[in-house]
This record gives sequence, C-alpha cells and structure tokens, in this order.
Amino acid sequence: MVAPTEATQSTSAARPHRCTRNCTECTRVPIVGRVSEPQRESVKERNRRAIIAAAGELATARGMGGFTASELAERAGTSRQSIFNHFPSTDDAVYAYLTAQIDPLIDHLGGNLHSIDDLVRRAEMVMQGDEAFAIISHIGHVLSHDDQRPATALWASELIDQVAGQLGSMIGRAIDIDPLDIRFVSNAVIAAVQTAHTIWLTEGDPTRGRWNTLVVRALELVRTRHSSLDR
Repeated sequence: MVAPTEATQSTSAARPHRCTRNCTECTRVPIVGRVSEPQRESVKERNRRAIIAAAGELATARGMGGFTASELAERAGTSRQSIFNHFPSTDDAVYAYLTAQIDPLIDHLGGNLHSIDDLVRRAEMVMQGDEAFAIISHIGHVLSHDDQRPATALWASELIDQVAGQLGSMIGRAIDIDPLDIRFVSNAVIAAVQTAHTIWLTEGDPTRGRWNTLVVRALELVRTRHSSLDR
C-alpha cells in the first residue's frame, strides 16, 4: 500500500465532506444561527423594553396618538409587526410606559409599616417628594395631549386596580387586619392620589405647592376615615 504523499493529503483535506445520517464529523461542528429558547425570550423581552421606551419618548414629544406604529418601530429599532406582537396599539405601549413610571413610587411605600396611620403618612411623604412630583408632572404632560379617549379612562381604571393590588399585598405582609379591609384601604389610598392628580391637572394651577395641598388633603381623609382599623 502506497503511503499518501503531501499532495494527496492536501487533495484529501480539500475534498468536500459528504454527510451521512450517522456522521460523526458534523457533531463536532457548532450549528450557527440556531437560537435557544432562553435567548429567544431575551430578544423578545429586549424588544418589548425598547418599544415601551420609544413609546414614552414619542408620547412625551408628541402626545397620545401623535405617532404611527411605523414611527414607533423605527424609534425602537424593530419591525412594525413586532409592535403588534407585543401591544394591540401604540396607545397600549404608552400605557405600559406610564405604568412603569409609577412602579418606583409603590416600592417606596413598603418597608417598616405597623399601622394604617404609618401607611398613609408615608404616602403623604412620598407623594410630596421630588421624585413623585417629577413623575406626576411627566404623566400629566403626556396625558394633556389626550382627547379624553375611552381607552385612557379604561387604562386608568385598570392601573388603579393593579397598583391597589400591589399596595394591598404590602399591607397584608406588614399589618394584621382583615383582608377585606386591606382592599378597602389600598383602593382608597390609590383613588385619593388619582383624584388629587385629576384635580391638579384640570383646575389650572399645576404648581408643586398646589399638588402638595391636594394630595395631603386627599390622603388625610383616607387616614381619618380608616383610623379605627388601628385600634
């Protein structure tokens, strides 16, 4: 048997590989372009975050309904179809953005609570802070371009329910009162802030001093009305 020369070895190495069903060569080669499930979820979540952020930027600049799905897709760096894979409309992407703005305020209400009085007084402190005023001013700016569309009223109602649920969970972990009373208190606190915000937006005096007056007045009514739960 003649040993292969350098030339025949080179020719053999250059010969195209012919794959068979049980080929062992292919198993050593990584498959390029295949996306694992965790990676796919990561891409999906990254797209969603980009869409929400872009919706916030466009709504801040143009207001609710001031841009198209194509413009949102371009700003988010994704496709128009991707927008509708995540949200029924561009408005829904804006609502998701606004909801995310409120989350930090709810987080500030948690912590070392011992009574309903503690909760309401902390809410008063948080809602008069710099962060809260910046957030409610920003939300007011975005919604000021809205033409009272029914979808916004529905979003606000759903938001109250969602945030009240989060607040109720905090109360339930910290204060030993009846679960039904927890629902009453959490909804009352959120509704008081929302009502103060609506009045602040519509009465023609959008100053910080006026906001502080309204939100404290609204929350004090909640505190006095539910003070019996601390006895």
